[in-house]
Amino acid sequence: MDYPESMSTGFLPDVAVASVAQSHDENGASRNIAMGSFMDFIGNNASSSSDQFLVRNGDEHLPERPTTPANEEVLKGYSKMVACNHIESWHAYDPKTPMYYILNRVKGFILEMAEKNSTPFLHEYLYHEYKPTCIMSCFTTCVLYTNRTPTNTAMVMKAISDSARELVEEEAYRVVPTPIEKLARSQTLFLYQIIRLFDGDITLRAQGEKDLGLLKTWLGELCRIRDNLGDLALLDSTLVRDQSPAEWENWIFAESVRRTIIMAYAVIGLYEILKNTAYIAFLDQDDPWAYVHRWTLGRSLWEAGSSTEFRRAWRDSSHSVITNFTFAKFVEDGKGEDVDEFAEIFLNVYMGVDATGEFMAQRK
Repeated sequence: MDYPESMSTGFLPDVAVASVAQSHDENGASRNIAMGSFMDFIGNNASSSSDQFLVRNGDEHLPERPTTPANEEVLKGYSKMVACNHIESWHAYDPKTPMYYILNRVKGFILEMAEKNSTPFLHEYLYHEYKPTCIMSCFTTCVLYTNRTPTNTAMVMKAISDSARELVEEEAYRVVPTPIEKLARSQTLFLYQIIRLFDGDITLRAQGEKDLGLLKTWLGELCRIRDNLGDLALLDSTLVRDQSPAEWENWIFAESVRRTIIMAYAVIGLYEILKNTAYIAFLDQDDPWAYVHRWTLGRSLWEAGSSTEFRRAWRDSSHSVITNFTFAKFVEDGKGEDVDEFAEIFLNVYMGVDATGEFMAQRK
């Protein structure tokens, strides 16, 4: 399925720009990044691997995965998204609003990448064995951005602009990158877009808007290689645990693909809302939200540090397959201790900040 490659352009309202710009102070731009984190990230960088995700598959030979239209349950989930209803420009300033929380949480992905080599959609072991060049550049850029000072900001911004341009020039016309490289370039551009669109710098934002179409194209390509959990989605969570789990490394890749797709599309939507608080998404056939995007909710699975821990978590802990934002069943039966950072972000969108906090506290 081809997703639209164009998006209306324009600039963020002043209120949104101001609120985004202040994240420099809120996120502690001068924090020191531990060298151990950097050395762990660059260590064990294998130049080749037998992993299936390093095997090149020409797009012309890749079958189109069937897409499932959003059903009534999915549409009902959209209608309950608290953060997307009755948006006002001042919500970007109010710490008690879902919009404020989401905006700052998204901007925090850059700090997480710099400090932990991971984000809620990029698993810390995803690139343990093989590190595409673009991911290494992205890590370096995030470290620079997080540690910028008034003295070096101009140089840092130039480095960000150059890194994004190099990524686009090198990757835009590559026809047959491997699956892991497709994921890496999409995650890299997505993180660059967060900096460029939400920093508040008008030049970076203009550059970022030009590349929104490319990001959407790459996300569409990820949808073609994604395992959308169609079989597991039909099972009760207890029956899911009875199924044989995938190999840990394969699950990490597959879940990172699923999470990258849904988070990136969500942030694109967030940007549209910030530009125009009256923005309404129309679920026609070109809109990604007109289709099903599944992902796994399960802290123990995502935070497992080895294949042994993963298998144990699959067998002993509760985890659920979530379709888009259909949280109703989980909110009714789930436990706060099973909610990882990725799920918590969207629960805040779905329920609101206060309600999510109460759910997390009461269901432990």
